[in-house]
Amino acid sequence: MAEDKKKPAGSPRWMATFADLSTLLLTFFVIMLSMSTIDLEKFRDLLGSIKDAFGVQTKVTGEYQAASPEELESLKLDPGEGQWQQIKERYQEDAGEQEEEKETEAAREKKAEQEKLDKAVEEIKTAVNRTRLGEQTEITRGLHGIRIRVKGALLFNAGQADLKEEAKPFLDHLVLVLEKFDYFLLVEGHTDSTPIATSKYPSNWELSGARASAVLRYLITWGIPPQRLTSIGLAELYPLASNDTAEGRAENRRVEFVLTKKPFRPAIN
Repeated sequence: MAEDKKKPAGSPRWMATFADLSTLLLTFFVIMLSMSTIDLEKFRDLLGSIKDAFGVQTKVTGEYQAASPEELESLKLDPGEGQWQQIKERYQEDAGEQEEEKETEAAREKKAEQEKLDKAVEEIKTAVNRTRLGEQTEITRGLHGIRIRVKGALLFNAGQADLKEEAKPFLDHLVLVLEKFDYFLLVEGHTDSTPIATSKYPSNWELSGARASAVLRYLITWGIPPQRLTSIGLAELYPLASNDTAEGRAENRRVEFVLTKKPFRPAIN
């Protein structure tokens, strides 16, 4: 019987070739991976699809995002009782600090606006007292503005809408106040209930509106921007006293100046 041929020691020859090929393939894919850009979001979606396909279910903690206690409950998280209380208290504390900061800022703005109103009132009183209309002018300060009430007889003749010369010094001083403070001005014309029917003024509406417009035009000639001015005629609709007496009718015939921070053109949205 012939002797069996001795087999060579070590792995078969094909194994060396296979190992070299595997190493080259691994190197190739490593290089490809290092040169590629991975979209993390798409990668997560792909990984999730693969897990769903194989029925793998895991509970992982996602990246931190600020959320309210209600949002945390909707996520079905189950932290320990102490941890949950800490999260809730921290959120409430942060919300309280933000709300307090907003209230503080609003309070500062409100205080500054009230101080500005007080200063404007003093300026108006000083300006009015420099004219002969001071004792017959009423100044009222409200939360959102200032109202100056002047008797109509001091500004206009009966049934007329032409400014008297003695009224102009008062308006000149009002111009100085408007230049110093950035308030909007509404000029209101008021009459008593006695009807008027002339070719120029068919009713008290036209007369009161013409008087308010005359004041507005005079202020514009001094350079006050028209966008800050509004005039309106209110006829006899807002009396201050009874129209049954001469004194009451004289009080109702007046012009009022209303200064506010906001314009008088109402918004519908």
